[in-house]
Amino acid sequence: MKSSGPGNRARQGVRSPLSRADVVDAAVRYIDEHGLDALTMRALAKEMGVYPTALYWHIGSKPQLVVAASARVLDGLVLPAERGVDWDVWLGQVARLCRAAMHRHPNLAPIMGSQLVVSTTAIPFVERMLSVLERAGFENDELVDSFNAVIGFLLGWVTLELSAPPVDAEAGWQTAFAAELREVDPNTFPVLTRNMTAMANNAFLARWDTGRDKPMDRSFEAALDVLIRGLRSKAG
Repeated sequence: MKSSGPGNRARQGVRSPLSRADVVDAAVRYIDEHGLDALTMRALAKEMGVYPTALYWHIGSKPQLVVAASARVLDGLVLPAERGVDWDVWLGQVARLCRAAMHRHPNLAPIMGSQLVVSTTAIPFVERMLSVLERAGFENDELVDSFNAVIGFLLGWVTLELSAPPVDAEAGWQTAFAAELREVDPNTFPVLTRNMTAMANNAFLARWDTGRDKPMDRSFEAALDVLIRGLRSKAG
């Protein structure tokens, strides 16, 4: 299905000026539909009905476009109000909202934590998060550490959950991997084999379906609970 909106301005006869936001939005849609590896400036320009030079003018290089597109995943996030809400409840709500946003753009999620963010677009989010953590009693180095714990959990856990299947894997690799797991030596790996029914295709390093197809909801909630309990134990 072809995407709509400013991305198809030429086909629709739209003559409004092209903007940086148009380019980034079109890139997000293109990556959602075709994958990150398929994105080139020429391919995106063709999709948008413009010359590639127009994209370079507004966004710079392809790496800069990818950074902007990955940042856009959380740009539209509407954070819940803090007033009248306990800080730990608020953190849980935000964590679930962030995960849902990343699940809507799984082709971009794996790179969100793989490069340094050199944009100030996340500053409002940073300010809100710090404000809540400060209200919980964290300050100075502990404020930094608790903030890093939350952001590391959000980006790291969901990035791993949404990791893509092997690029060069042969057809039927899932069946082969599942068979290898069933044949693990119980004498060498007794705990794993005792818990294989629960672990197989449900645990990191022992699954063949990505979280894009089989979301790890229960494990996410368990990990979030551990994080929040840990923060509570350290809060002032």
